[in-house]
Amino acid sequence: MIDTIIKTIALEMPMDSEELVDFKELLEIVAVNAEEVHIEISQERWLSMGVHLLSTIRRVKKGEKLPTVDPFIVEQVSLEMMELSRKVLQHIDSVNECSNNDTEAVLLALHFETAQNSN
Repeated sequence: MIDTIIKTIALEMPMDSEELVDFKELLEIVAVNAEEVHIEISQERWLSMGVHLLSTIRRVKKGEKLPTVDPFIVEQVSLEMMELSRKVLQHIDSVNECSNNDTEAVLLALHFETAQNSN
């Protein structure tokens, strides 16, 4: 499944070899962590999450940060999904020595929430 997701996303968002390695590792981390908390991710959600994660990798490498998310949205995200999101995003930090921002964590957590609620 992960290879299919990568190929599909690469058609619209070509990757260099370094990005490809980082992206694949990150998707594998998502898969393992989602399975641990019994979240089944649909192919559609994988594609959406994959685009988001590749964009996140690119933003982190460039030192870019997204604007702050509205506090109302943050309140809607469960603590469990925020923890899961931060756990995944720590991998980007360790690879690129750049700290993630809360907006990235919230947006990824929303992907996990959506996947969880779709089951």
